[in-house]
Amino acid sequence: MSKIIAAFAPENRPAASDQPRECVIRARAEIVSLGGAVLLGLGLITSAVFLLVLFTPTVTSAQRVIVTILFFAVWVYFLNSITEQVELSGQVLKFSAFLSRAREMPVEKLEAVILTYQGFNLEQGIETLEFRCVGRAPDRVALGPCWQKNKLEAFIQSVQDKMRAVPPNKNNSR
Repeated sequence: MSKIIAAFAPENRPAASDQPRECVIRARAEIVSLGGAVLLGLGLITSAVFLLVLFTPTVTSAQRVIVTILFFAVWVYFLNSITEQVELSGQVLKFSAFLSRAREMPVEKLEAVILTYQGFNLEQGIETLEFRCVGRAPDRVALGPCWQKNKLEAFIQSVQDKMRAVPPNKNNSR
């Protein structure tokens, strides 16, 4: 079941807090996370099975091919998951990963940023960032399992602060 964790738009102005927030301009997926540990464990188990299959004489070639494909798929997915990052560079919001398409969204055209927890939805990722821009269809980025939620939410708070800094007439022009 999908659950929206945070949705930010520049029009929403929460009450001012007494404590200043840390400005996070870059957030990245990390191995040191629950999802990273699970993926690393799967990779190690798959590697052990791969080595076992390579050196066992009774294994058929079809079994070797299946285990080899599984071995490479797990490690490539792990590599892609730990290289995901979002960055606020000047007035541009950037997403990049090793095997994913890089995306750039100008902050002045952003209407909202929505972070949705998808559960273990293999089709849409574990968490989805949706960027709603003026005059464009929403751009969804399926994030892998290696994100620490507190760092991702701190980054989105920084994006919200940057969106507030953009003048309203420039932000809402179509």
